[in-house]
Amino acid sequence: MSRPGLIRSPTYSLSNGGVSSPLPRTPASAAALEQALQKADNLAHEIAGSLARLGAASTTIESAIKPISGSTQTYTNIGKNVDTTVSELEVLRSYQAVFEEEEPRIRRGNLEIVEYSQSIDRLKSAIKSLEGSPLKSSQQVTTRMNQLITTAVSNVRERYRKMLISASPISEAENNVEFEPEIPDATIKDLSIMVDFFMVTDMSAAVPLYADIRGKYIMHNLSVLSDMAVKTEIKRVYGFYRKGTSCFKQYMDAVLRAMVTEEKMIRKVFKAKSDIQNALSSTLKDVEKSFETTLQAINNVIRKNVITNCFYAYDVIEQIHAASGELLLATENPVFNLESCGKELRKTAQDSFHDMLRHIELVVSGLAGLPVDFAVLDITKQVMGWVARLEDYDTTLASLLIPLGAPSTWSLSLSYQSTFSTATGSGTPDSANMGAEILSLFISEIFDDLLVNIEAKARTQYKKVTRVGLQVIANLIYVERGVRASPQISAVLTSGTGIERLDKVRKRALNMFLDGWKVCASYLMDVTVVRSASTASGGKAAMSSKDREVIKEKFRNFNTSFDELVAKFREYNFGDADLRAYLAKEVAFVSPLYQRFYEKHKAGEFSKHTEKYIKYNKSQLDQILAGLT
Repeated sequence: MSRPGLIRSPTYSLSNGGVSSPLPRTPASAAALEQALQKADNLAHEIAGSLARLGAASTTIESAIKPISGSTQTYTNIGKNVDTTVSELEVLRSYQAVFEEEEPRIRRGNLEIVEYSQSIDRLKSAIKSLEGSPLKSSQQVTTRMNQLITTAVSNVRERYRKMLISASPISEAENNVEFEPEIPDATIKDLSIMVDFFMVTDMSAAVPLYADIRGKYIMHNLSVLSDMAVKTEIKRVYGFYRKGTSCFKQYMDAVLRAMVTEEKMIRKVFKAKSDIQNALSSTLKDVEKSFETTLQAINNVIRKNVITNCFYAYDVIEQIHAASGELLLATENPVFNLESCGKELRKTAQDSFHDMLRHIELVVSGLAGLPVDFAVLDITKQVMGWVARLEDYDTTLASLLIPLGAPSTWSLSLSYQSTFSTATGSGTPDSANMGAEILSLFISEIFDDLLVNIEAKARTQYKKVTRVGLQVIANLIYVERGVRASPQISAVLTSGTGIERLDKVRKRALNMFLDGWKVCASYLMDVTVVRSASTASGGKAAMSSKDREVIKEKFRNFNTSFDELVAKFREYNFGDADLRAYLAKEVAFVSPLYQRFYEKHKAGEFSKHTEKYIKYNKSQLDQILAGLT
């Protein structure tokens, strides 16, 4: 656009594309053209003003429209949010209905376990659906549902606890010894269902609750029996404990019953191996401690008088061993080893073997004197009382002796060496018959110990070995009588060297008693008579004067010795008729010797006055000997 006042000369285009020369200008046309240009210029100014105003108006309109457009978008978003919220509220309302439906059912606490499970499943499903919900109220509903689930689990746990308590009643009666640990099958089934419920909800309390309630029930009942086993006075026969009469058997049976029954029930109630093992160990952990404490208390009672109470120890050990065997057969995995709990008691039992032998030595050596009537000593009666009781525990005694080592280890460790017998084992008995042989050796050692010490005591009291042998024989006969009266003891001694050792004892003691009688019998030994050739060829026998004097002296010595021995024998105040009869039979060995000597010399070859030397004929001598019984 040309500036105002500047007038361009118009040019005209030609049809052939050329440019024509400007038209000729006239004053009138120039004025008209000037006027037209002026108008056009004015119009351009107006249009430019209008455009400026229009631009300003556009800016205003744009400023006005922008807020309206933003609000529209906001309202659109709000609408969407409202729709979403309404949808969430509808979902929340539906799950709130689930909560409102389940809450009164659960809080009543009388649902079946399967119904509790169904309610918890519905609540958990609702909680899962509400996860991620932006509504705070959803979180509140979720919290309340979780609390309701906790209530449901608590209800089942409380029912589980009450059922266990009902099946495990604790009686306050002091004399309650009837202990039946088994839970009825119906209750076991219900408990198992509840444990299944806990496995999918909360297993943390199932095992502890069971172990606590059942453990207290078992311990309460066992404590009553334990007290009885420890405090009840031991029943005795002739001063010794009588097998099977203590209350320990009731206690041992109850412990065994509890361990077997609990494992059987726990395996029915719980399914997981870890839960089974935890329940077993937790339930019975105090039983092991109590069992050890009870055995220690019994051991203390026994040690007060081991000599008479040791048989109580053997009995308890035997019962523990039997129960241990039953436990291994009846259970898959015993919680603890019964026999390992009695180590101290077992040691006391093993020590009792040495205590017995030493007791014999102390008693015999401490006697003021041996009985003048050769009565059986009280210690001998006590020893036979021991042996009579020992036969009740042959297997147990063998099990206690064998671990001590070869018999020579414990038998030769005593304070004496047997002077009667060389039959004491120096090695290990035949393994096929070890129990019987080692028991035979022990019983023989007791007999040796007794008789050796009696001999030693008698030697301090008597100068002549005759009375020493008599004291030993008096007690030996009592021992042998007791052995014969017991087929079992006799069989045990026969299985080893016991009978042989008793025979050696008898021979030694008898040799001492018969010392004077052997001297008497020595006078009946023949003399050698030297004959002449003519006598040897068939002539009449002729004794030298020296030979005749020898025969006369033998008869005189025999008569004197025999009369003295018979008189002494009759002076003996035998308290035992069997002892008198036995000794009378033994001294009768002189009869056949005398008869032979008498028959040989009764014809008077050695003297014309035989009546001066031959005091007794065969019948008279036998009659005197028979009168000694």
